[in-house]
Amino acid sequence: MPMRRLSWSDIFTDASALNFAELLAYWPNTVSGRVSPIGASAFGDLYFQRPDGSVECLDVLEGGTHLVAASQEDFATLMNSREWQESNLLTEGVALLLERGLARGPEQFFAFAPHPSFVGKIDWSRVLTLDSAIWHSICSQALEHGV
Repeated sequence: MPMRRLSWSDIFTDASALNFAELLAYWPNTVSGRVSPIGASAFGDLYFQRPDGSVECLDVLEGGTHLVAASQEDFATLMNSREWQESNLLTEGVALLLERGLARGPEQFFAFAPHPSFVGKIDWSRVLTLDSAIWHSICSQALEHGV
């Protein structure tokens, strides 16, 4: 089945379109220290740079942060890798949702209801769009606060 050609804005939102500080405020036990916002996946994972130049990701589906790249240059290389995009930005899922007619605005993310942490899997039939702050509130309650 041919996959719909995705635009950059289909899979990634630049930090300038988001209230990054508000989103990070939902994760006080997960993200600390100085960060320079980069952007977010269509599902709300936040990408940011640390003072040492490394790039990290806050994972809103599984929780926690992880090192993505040692530098902004390395991150740019990853972002242009189809395999990395499929694994980390869930591009095949984005294409599926767009083919089903689900669209999101620049300050919205694709969200799962219920959150995957409650059911142990991603259910592509249970996706909706939510305001970025609402989705981060739900994710942080599920993952950081253990509600």
